[in-house]
Amino acid sequence: MYQDIFEALAVQTRLSAREQTASVKWQEIGCFFMKNYLEQLGKIKEAVIGHIKAIIELEDNNFIKFSSVSVNQKVNAMISGQPDSCREVDLTFNAIVAKVTEPDNLKCFHLALERTCSVYELVTDYREKGSSEGHGHNHDETCPGCHEGHHHED
Repeated sequence: MYQDIFEALAVQTRLSAREQTASVKWQEIGCFFMKNYLEQLGKIKEAVIGHIKAIIELEDNNFIKFSSVSVNQKVNAMISGQPDSCREVDLTFNAIVAKVTEPDNLKCFHLALERTCSVYELVTDYREKGSSEGHGHNHDETCPGCHEGHHHED
């Protein structure tokens, strides 16, 4: 078939809230992130979505699965395990798309993550490939974790 035209983007990061956050709130946050990623991807007219998936790993082996195959459909989300609350979670994201360059796909991810962290007041340890040592992001960009621009002398 034409599966060889699809490219995968896989990213893992940790999200931290200021206080204990219920699993249903993490589900809301994950849906918000996914919708923002899809919105950014939808701005690329040629983009073809194969499958967008994410998982938020909560404490005690509980997790939330997210899935979408279209910009125009709702994000499917399912909590697995007992309802719980925690302050930190691991987010694993996987996007299989076609007709989107890797830099554009990373940009869609980055913008969605930055907006999610800003709206929900989260901190992330996300680091782009090839980023500088120390804080972990490009000097010319705003950090989605601390929301500040950084310069070479920092």
